[in-house]
Amino acid sequence: MMLDTTHKHLILGAGFVGLSMAEALKSASIAYDQVDASDDIGGNWHHGVYETAHIISSRKITQFTHFPMPDNYPDFPSAQNIRDYLNSFADHFELRKNIELNRQVSYVRPVEDNLWEVTFENGEQRIYKGIIICNGHHWCKRFPKFSGEFDGEIIHSKDYKNSQQLRGKRVLVIGGGNSACDVAAEAARVGAKSVLSMRESVWFIPKTFIGVPISDLTEWWMPQWFQRLMTYLIILLTFGRHKDYGLPEPKYRIFDKHPTLNNEVPYYIKHGRITYKPEVRHLDGGEV
Repeated sequence: MMLDTTHKHLILGAGFVGLSMAEALKSASIAYDQVDASDDIGGNWHHGVYETAHIISSRKITQFTHFPMPDNYPDFPSAQNIRDYLNSFADHFELRKNIELNRQVSYVRPVEDNLWEVTFENGEQRIYKGIIICNGHHWCKRFPKFSGEFDGEIIHSKDYKNSQQLRGKRVLVIGGGNSACDVAAEAARVGAKSVLSMRESVWFIPKTFIGVPISDLTEWWMPQWFQRLMTYLIILLTFGRHKDYGLPEPKYRIFDKHPTLNNEVPYYIKHGRITYKPEVRHLDGGEV
């Protein structure tokens, strides 16, 4: 017998966005159910990050305005801080009773009367008034296509959990995003060698300037051209130019792509602990 859920909305995901949507619907007295494919709430902060991960945005601009993070949190909270915070948020607004964990949705389709049919992995079906998709984009691993074969271990950053996986190894990190730079810096500390391969160079934006998180320096009234100019000057004053690190100049404007906030990669390049390489051309057994 199918449950009568035609008066409800269904929230897919119980991470940052899913929990905030649940709190918004509850405060507006809108009936809803919430499901998550994982075994706990928190989304990517529960199942997808490494032990040493910290947010790149500051506590000030990441926290919910009506539920601030604890005063003892640092400017850049850790993954454990964020997990604790999201659990506190769910408890404070009593959201858990509407959350079904280990509930994976396999199919969603529109049906008559502007309703939506949802099929779960176990075959159960329900009809909902609406679907709110909050599944995030970090759950799906994407691998580049390479020429040739590699005999060594290849892992995605989502499968990287702690530094023991890198200790004593010669590590090639492919990509210039925030996770890639974190892993390259960790390999510089504990690995035998750390090489960072980037298809194109990125703007390394410092996480702080004059002791203030860089995200907190931006005000609502600043036009984008001014924010871009300010960030460029901060990069120059903090790091200098790319050529000072043997890196090519990025071919895109600051903010035209997802920003890479990292102080450690330029630092370790200067110390000879990270070596820059361009795009991977070919894999050949134990060589790249």
